[in-house]
Amino acid sequence: MGTIADKLTYLGQTKAEIRDAIVKKGVAVTPETTFREYAGKILEINAEGNGNDPLDWIRPTDWLRIEDSVTTGDQKFVGLHAISEDSNFISFTATADYTVDWGDGVVENFTSGTQASHIYSYNSFPGTETATGYRQAIVTITPQNGQNLTSINLQKRHRQPLLTYYSTGWMDIRMSGPKMTSLVIGGSLMYHGLLEAFCFLGNNEITSFRRAFYACPVLESVILEDTSNAIDFGYMFASCKALAKIPLFNTSKGEDFGYMFQACTSLQKVPAFDTSNGNSFSSMFATCNALKTIPELNTANGRSFSGMFLECTALRTVPLLDTSKGTEFRSMFLGCTLLRNIPPLDTTSGIEFISMFSSCVVLRTIPVLNTAKGQEFRSMFHSCSALESVPVLKVTEGTFFNDMFANCGSLSKATFSGTKQSIAYDSCKLSRVALVDIFKNIAAGVVSKTINITNNWGAPSLTTEERAIATDKGWTIIG
Repeated sequence: MGTIADKLTYLGQTKAEIRDAIVKKGVAVTPETTFREYAGKILEINAEGNGNDPLDWIRPTDWLRIEDSVTTGDQKFVGLHAISEDSNFISFTATADYTVDWGDGVVENFTSGTQASHIYSYNSFPGTETATGYRQAIVTITPQNGQNLTSINLQKRHRQPLLTYYSTGWMDIRMSGPKMTSLVIGGSLMYHGLLEAFCFLGNNEITSFRRAFYACPVLESVILEDTSNAIDFGYMFASCKALAKIPLFNTSKGEDFGYMFQACTSLQKVPAFDTSNGNSFSSMFATCNALKTIPELNTANGRSFSGMFLECTALRTVPLLDTSKGTEFRSMFLGCTLLRNIPPLDTTSGIEFISMFSSCVVLRTIPVLNTAKGQEFRSMFHSCSALESVPVLKVTEGTFFNDMFANCGSLSKATFSGTKQSIAYDSCKLSRVALVDIFKNIAAGVVSKTINITNNWGAPSLTTEERAIATDKGWTIIG
């Protein structure tokens, strides 16, 4: 081992390596932490899976290996395809004169854009059975000499007559292509009911990942090493119901994030994507029923936030988001049944607030919102059964207030400034003082407008003079 000095140097290096390994597992090690304390730090590492994230996908051991078949910089697509006992149809197109090795001894050449189609025989793949009963083929697409592979489209139905909406047999896909400008995996013509993993190695020139993995219901693992050029991420993972976590990839140029994770019902972890150029966040996390929180995202350029967290039934907290340019907030938190607090959102530019907080059943209050430009307020707080108070909101531009407070039985304070349209507070919990305050703030000079205060405990105690505050402004009081 050498001298004592050598041993001490080696020990120091070993300590540094152990420290780095602990830190990589997500456990903090400060400069003051002694070597003796490292054992305790190791115990802090998630024991399940020896420190591996339990949400990580584990490739089945009985799948044929394709991990070594593609390297960074190749122009190559390799896919593992399931072979059932019958009806094994496969079809796609590629841009470049290309060659397909179907994996059953058949190799074919196709001109650029020509649809490649094949039918497999189960008997051609003996000894490749998986635990699920499928046999396996490895499909390889490469450009011919002098050609560059620029696009692949897996949304091509086989020409077999009477095939409609069906599942393909893709199980695992691995590819690389520095000249690629278009990649179509998911879509509406067919779905990939067996696709569990996708990996794109190295750089590419793809600008849109819209619907890239749409309707891949068992997809669990995605590796994308280069998305620097992408602008459109709309519907990218929509309906990927088995996807539990998302890796961090480059979204710095992204503008459209609408529906990006819609109906990802198993999604639990979302990294801090760079969304600084994003203008649409509509339904970005809609019906992500397992998502409890999200990181702080830069939404400073966002215009649309409609349905962003719609029916995120496990969502407990939302970070402060910059919504200062947002005009659409329709159903933003609709059905967030565990959400207790709303951050102080800047809604200065907001026009549409329909159902924004509808069915947030544990929400007790909301922060002050600037609704001066707001026009649509229908069902804004519908079925917020625990809601106790709403701050004074300026709604002089409001045109529709239908069902705004329907099923808000706990509401004891809700004063709006400048209301000009008919509005109902029936079956709330408003006192006489609260009702008088409402009367004082509604607009004057209205014609044929009603204010419904039926079934509020304070309504019977209102005096004639107090009711006149509203009726003298042109309002008809119901209740």
